[in-house]
Parts: sequence; structure tokens; C-alpha cells
Amino acid sequence: MHEVPRWRRLALAIANYSHTRTFAIGLIAATPLWAHANQGNAYEDPNYNPYLYLDWLPRSELTPEERARIPAICSGAFIPPPRNYPDADLPPENAPLRATAERSQVLDDGTAELSGNVHITQGYRQLFADQVDLNQQNHTAYLSGAVELREPNLLIRGASAEVHTDSEAASIDDVSYVIHDEYIHGDAAYAARQTSGELTLTDGTYTRCEPGKEFWRLIGGEINIDEVESQGTARNVRLEIMNVPVFYAPYFRFPVGDARMSGFLFPSLSNSDKNGWDLAIPYYWNIAPQMDATLTPRYIQYRGKGLEVEFRHLSPIFNTRLRVADLPNDKGGNDDLSRKLIDRGFPEDLVLPYKGKDRWLVNLDQEGGYSGSVWRTDINYTKVSDPDYFRDLSTANLGINAETQVSQTAQGSLNSENWIVTLRAQDYQVLQNDRFDTFAQLPRLDVDGNYRWGDWLLSMQNEATIWRHQDTQTIRFIADTDDPLSVTERTNNFINADRLRLDYELFWDKEWLWGYFKPGVAGRYLGYQVSDLFLPEGANDTPDAAAAQFTLDTGLYFERDTFIFNRDFIHTLEPRLFTLISSNANQDDFFDISEDEVFDYEVPVNPLSNNLLYDTSLFTFSYDQLFRSSRFTGNDRIDDASRIALGITTRFIDPISGRDLFSASIGQAYYSSDTQIGLTELVENTPRSELATRLESRPIQSLRIGSELVYDDTEHNVNRGNFSLRYFDDDARIFNLSYYYERNDALLFPNEVDNDDDSSTRQLNSSAVLPISTHTSIMASAAYDLTLDRELQYLAGIEYDDCCYRARLVWSRTLDNDLAGVVAAEDLEYEEGIFLEVQLKGLAGFGSTVTQMLYKGIANFDQREKLKP
Repeated sequence: MHEVPRWRRLALAIANYSHTRTFAIGLIAATPLWAHANQGNAYEDPNYNPYLYLDWLPRSELTPEERARIPAICSGAFIPPPRNYPDADLPPENAPLRATAERSQVLDDGTAELSGNVHITQGYRQLFADQVDLNQQNHTAYLSGAVELREPNLLIRGASAEVHTDSEAASIDDVSYVIHDEYIHGDAAYAARQTSGELTLTDGTYTRCEPGKEFWRLIGGEINIDEVESQGTARNVRLEIMNVPVFYAPYFRFPVGDARMSGFLFPSLSNSDKNGWDLAIPYYWNIAPQMDATLTPRYIQYRGKGLEVEFRHLSPIFNTRLRVADLPNDKGGNDDLSRKLIDRGFPEDLVLPYKGKDRWLVNLDQEGGYSGSVWRTDINYTKVSDPDYFRDLSTANLGINAETQVSQTAQGSLNSENWIVTLRAQDYQVLQNDRFDTFAQLPRLDVDGNYRWGDWLLSMQNEATIWRHQDTQTIRFIADTDDPLSVTERTNNFINADRLRLDYELFWDKEWLWGYFKPGVAGRYLGYQVSDLFLPEGANDTPDAAAAQFTLDTGLYFERDTFIFNRDFIHTLEPRLFTLISSNANQDDFFDISEDEVFDYEVPVNPLSNNLLYDTSLFTFSYDQLFRSSRFTGNDRIDDASRIALGITTRFIDPISGRDLFSASIGQAYYSSDTQIGLTELVENTPRSELATRLESRPIQSLRIGSELVYDDTEHNVNRGNFSLRYFDDDARIFNLSYYYERNDALLFPNEVDNDDDSSTRQLNSSAVLPISTHTSIMASAAYDLTLDRELQYLAGIEYDDCCYRARLVWSRTLDNDLAGVVAAEDLEYEEGIFLEVQLKGLAGFGSTVTQMLYKGIANFDQREKLKP
């Protein structure tokens, strides 16, 4: 490391002169270090450091250990010099006061005059000056000529100073200061160091930018920096960005370090076609160490004024977060497509159903319990005034968003060594205007037991649920946006029921290095108590089913060392067999329980509840699904389809890292009968499942490649497939590419599907983040619907990031889903916008919408944020 002549190193305060036990005066012959600052032709020296007097060292002059401690985007650091003098590690009150100078004399009144490179120390405190007058009677030291005051993590330079040795207070003129660990520095016409440790600056500046690169700074008539409380205050303050004033406040509070403190945060400002200007000004209220709140007044040009509030509380037992938002008397926004529909004769109460109404949101998240406690509670409750709340308004500062539904769940549990008892109430608010509400669990009781004796496992799962829905629900929506007369009302009746589900399983779980063998037996029961409100007379209102089952899951591991392409590998072959043998559960009574086709209802019964489907659907078929004991999610069906599933996997493994360089899997299930239980009827003519394959590769640590394919070898169709490539390295470079394909799914309601309609889903996604320099990165994302031949979202942006600030500028073109469910998918329009996000590091930021967009649009972007400082 190249050594550069440094300015003299001085200390912050003098300890109590009256309490010292030793006072030493000596002479030193040392050239003043800052005399080198004004030598001729200094700037012609490439090694010249004009900010050495602030303890600033460029990266090239840092030791390897010091470079490792600072982010790569920082070009240097404030490094205090070593304290290599006697008693340097002692507190001042426990150390004697020592002084050295070129000249010294004691006057008749007892004043000691020191001049010429004066250096005074007491413990970890130091002082340098050209001249120091020590007055023992009033315990005062007067310093002049190149004054520096220093203690750990703090440096103050000035032209002259007065220090009270008994109280440790000090005042300095013409100041430059540095707080090393917090990256803070600035200057002032006058500074005062209080006895409490506060630093008060008059006509001062404050910044966390690198010296000579002050992108932003605070300039205030008075600035107080309190390291003890980790906060600062400023009066008559203005914020300058690139020397341009952008903000003024008569009073402003800001954090010093990472501590929380009350005060206004930077506003959020955005603009869109439908809402106009959207301004939010959050205020953070640090109520107590374990409690805080953020209040955010919000103005939306085309909708009105609103308020968002977030409250957080942390206790030894509960962690609570409450978020509420309100926008009274919504003006309706500025939506051209909505206006066109109204002008064509569509009813305004359907196109703009919430104009003139209050829009609100309530969210409560709470976790209860403590480490080792036998009880737990969990609340996740969100409710909005209407299904379009998030599409119309989103949130400015609450971080809540949803597209299809929000959860309203509260549960509590008791735990012991072998048992867990959980009581839950759960409902969902549907956020789609043309969808009926889901059933609520009011409540659900789970009593689950698990025992293990060596390799034997016993599982006992007991579930009782009360399913509730309003008996009759009507929804109203626009069926065809080309026809003003297509306003549709749809009404369904809903069958409520109570459900009991029991699953008892006993397994032998045996594993070896070369394989595993897991046979088991199970007993399953499913029964309902059905409300007879919509059942015909004599219908079975207590249908039930039961089955006894045997399962076997077994596999082998074969491996060998191999040498391919001049490289060593571990090659494995892993065959796997899964068997399910089940008695017939006879679940015919679960289908069409209301006998809807025979019993002529004026209002139809909802097809899900008519088939006793409350929380159940089919798993998306894949290779892993071959080896499950049930093809269904939820507990409304017993999978009694006896079958054998065969699969095989081969891997090439890096023997050093253990990474799967390549793996391939293929498998298929074979049924003992051509008929299996389905969701709404028996599924016939299915002697075997689709063929499932999976390919995965990780040729290098930062690259993952994967593909899955589901092939129907009876119809010779590819029913589902996907491909994904994910690249993310230690330099924060990201590249993603994915493709998804799925054929028209006719499994749920086959009679309602037009098999001639090419409604298969085909979607292509790509995204990338590429650093083009240490500080600058470009990013882009694209999602394209190949089925409808249209873009879903385009996004492009640039980021600049250094130790001082981070700025992101992003352009976005997104399919506007505000009228999704009202307007045909191909008629939806696009919304474009340019968004700016700026974070002034150590102060505040604005424009958090950009980060949310990038999280959603670019896979692994959240991991990049964790990797970067």
C-alpha cells in the first residue's frame, strides 16, 4: 500500500484537567502534517489525496481487510489512524493527561502555554493544535491554529477552539467533522460539543456521500447530531441534490445510523392515466422501542384525499401489525375505456361501481407465542371495501397487494411432544366481480398425533370442519362488452355441510445408503352432515365413505465413478416404485347431491357444493405427483385408485461440490382399473396416467436449467410443459428465460369445455439485470402471451448505485386489468408509465413502487437486493 503524508491526527475533548494525576510536557520535532496540503503541484501527483485531512482513504490505499469491510460500490472509506500512544485504550477518566509540544512555558497566573505541534492525550481522547493555553483556575483550554479534536469514531477540525476540561464540553470555529463508522461528514461555521456528547453545528452541512462527490446534503441553520440516541435534528434546513435545493423544512429529524426515530419520511409521487398525480407523505412515529406507527396522508388527483396507517407492536408474546387505509367519496378516476362503455349504454353502476363511495382496507397480521411455548396463535386478516380496491388504488406505503382473493384467517394451536390441536376460522374475500364467494371454515378443528418408535411411524389426523356460505348469492356483470344488453345476473344456491375426515397411517420407514423401503397401512374415513335446504325429499344428507389402504414406496441408489469430457463425475441410477392398493371407497353419494337435473330448481345449485367440493381440486400432474398417496388437494375425496407408479432418475454429480450437473427423470402410473374417482364424476378409460418427465441441470453454481413435460401417450398430445433458465451470480447479474404451455383442461367440468376452442395457455417470459460498470446496471423484463399474440408486460430501466445514493428509472407497459372480468381479455388496454426511485442513503428515499415492480417482474431480484449492500 502506498503511504501518503497525512495531516496531523488530533482528538475531540480534553478530560477533566482538575482530576488529572499526572501532567507531562515535552518537546517534539515534527513537521506539521497538514503543511503538506499546500505544497506546490500537489494535484499533479496521481497519489495525492485531497481529503486525507478527513481520514478519507481511497480504495487503492486500504488494506485487504479494510477493503473487505466496505461495499464494492464505495470508492474508499473514513479510516482513523491507529492510537499508538500510552493509555490509548483507557477511558479518559481512568488515564492521566499527557502533552507534548515544541515549546512550553508556565505564566505567573498558572496558565500553561504550549506551542508548536501541540499534542495532548488523555486515554482515547486526543487534541492537536499549533498553540494551547491551559488555564487551571477556570478549567479551560484555548486552542488556536489548525485545531483537531479526536476520539474513537469522531474527528473535528477547526481554526480555534475552547474546551472546558472539567465538563468535557468544547466549542470550535470554522469546522470540518467526520463520524467514521456512519460515513457522515460535513462542515460548519461553528460547532459545539455538549457534555452529553451531542454535536451542534451552526450554519452547517450533513451528508453521507463520499468527499468531493456530495450528491445530496442537508444545510441547516442549526444541526444537532446525537450519536447516543442515534438521531439528528435540523432547523431551517434545506435538502440539496446536486447543489439544487429541492426541499425545505423549518424542523427536520433524521437517523444517525440504523436507529428508528420519529419524523417525516420522503414523499412518494407518481402519475398515471387513470389516477393522475398520486402524492403520499408518510410520517414515522417511534412510539416506544417495541412500538411504532406510520401515518401517510395521500392525495390522488382523480380520486380524492385519503389516509393510510400502519401500526406495529412487538412484545415477548405477540408480534402485531395493523394496517388500515381509507379514501372517502371516490371520484371514480379517469378511465377512458370505462367512459366509452358508459357512452355506449352500459350501466355506470357496473362500469364505475364505486364512484362516490368510501374505499377502505383493513389488514391485521399477528403471531402469538414464544420459544418453547405449548401454544401458538396466528391471525392473517385482510378485508377491502370492494373487489377492485387493489386494481384501482393499490397502496402507497402499506406493502399489501392481491389479484384474485385475500385471506381472512385466525387460528390457535396447542402443542405437545406427540400431538398438535389446531382451531381455525378461515374465509376468503374474492376480488373478481364475476366469481361467487368461496366457502368459509367456521370453524375447523384439527387434532393430529405423530409417534415414532425406531423406524416405525404412526400418524393420526382428525379433522372436523363446518363449511358455511350464504344460502343464495347473486352476482351481476357485463358478459359481452360489444353488447350493452349483455348485463348478466347469475344466481346460485349453495349447500352448506359439516365434514369429518379421519386418516390413520402406520409406516415402517427404513433407509440404507443404497436405498429405502417404506411400506405402510392406512385407514381413511370421510363423512358429511349436509344441510337439507336444497336437497330433495328422501335424499341422503349424511353421505360417507371409507377405505383401507396399503402403500409401498421403495427405491434404490446405484452409483459409479465415471470420466467424461476429461472430467470426473459421480453417475447415479435411481429406480423408484410406488404402490397403492385400496379398497373401494364408494363415493357415488358425493356427486350431484341435490339431484339438480331431476329436481327442477328455478335457481341452480352451485356445481362445487352440489358435488361436496369445498377445498379440493386435483394436483397439477408432474413427476413428483406420481409418488403421492392422493391425487387431490384438500379432504373432499378419498383417492382409492389402486395403482403402481414406476420412475427412474439418473444424475451426473460433481464429486467436489456435490452439485447435480445434470439429472433426468421419467415415470408413469398404471391403474388396476379403468375407472378412478374424479371431482364431479367417475373418470373412465384411464388405464394409466400421463407420462411425466423432468430435466434439471446446474452446470455452474450460478446457473439453473429445468424443464418438465407431461405427455398423453394415449391421445399423443403434450398436455403440459415448461422450460426455465435462471442465472444469478455473485456479481449480481441476472438472466431469466421461461416458457409455459398447458392444454385446455377439461377435468373439472368437461361438459362446459369446447374442445375445438384453442384456449391453451402459452406464455413466454424473459428478464435480465446486467451491471455495465461498478455503479450502473441496466434491467429489462418482458412477458408475452403467445395464445392471444400480445404482450402482457414490458419493463426497462437503469440503476445507478453508490455509497451515497441509489437511483432507478424504469419504463413500464402493462396490460391494464382494471376491467378484467368485465371486458373480454383481448379488449383490455395497456397502461404505460415512467417511474423514478431515489434512495438517499442514510436519509430517506421515495418511489418504492419501482422496487415492487422489479420484485414482481424479475425473478431473483429480491435475492440481488440481499446480495448488494
